[in-house]
Amino acid sequence: MSWNWPEAKPEEYVPHMVDLQFDLAGTTIPVEHAQLLSDGLQRLLPWLGEETSAGVQHLKGAETNSGDATLCINRRTKLFIRVPKARLDDMQRLTGQTLDLAGHVLQIGRFKPREFSPFSHIYSHFVDTGSEGEEQFVQDVMRELDGHFQLRCGFICGKAQTLQTASGPLHGFSLMLHDVPPHKSLQLQDEGLGRNHLLGCGIFIPHKSIAAVAPTTP
Repeated sequence: MSWNWPEAKPEEYVPHMVDLQFDLAGTTIPVEHAQLLSDGLQRLLPWLGEETSAGVQHLKGAETNSGDATLCINRRTKLFIRVPKARLDDMQRLTGQTLDLAGHVLQIGRFKPREFSPFSHIYSHFVDTGSEGEEQFVQDVMRELDGHFQLRCGFICGKAQTLQTASGPLHGFSLMLHDVPPHKSLQLQDEGLGRNHLLGCGIFIPHKSIAAVAPTTP
């Protein structure tokens, strides 16, 4: 969906958050690991749940040959946590800690900070606004962009998805925003959109092209 005019005010935005890329050592993780990962990290960092813009990205892995509900990971798999810059020193305590995701053990290594990039195309693989249907989801997104972020840009809503959590399934969609001015791109990455950022929802990352999520034309 797209409005006729994009936000284009030449403003600056200084992010308060930063992404930390942690090395991981392990072999497998559950396919449904968002709740386990969030809970494990909050046990190690009790303050994490108090930071409203903090987020934890889902881990990436490959399907196993056995076809069970696990994913294989290797040393290229990284743990990405989005935290306030003021908490950078506090994050040092994660190095050397162990996460147990329902019997799948992960060792957390060292981390590198990664500042946000003001790309005009940003993407979140799962956005949760509290609405299950696509029509209402789109209305939620438009309301938050127009109201809170004071932004009108193009966006593409992906397929419906379901995320299993301790309180029941979450329903959401992937979302690509495009033609986003630099200061709004940084703000969206800094604050996220929608709910449940610690479960990997509403976390935006730069994306070079909309081709991968654009609907195909018959």
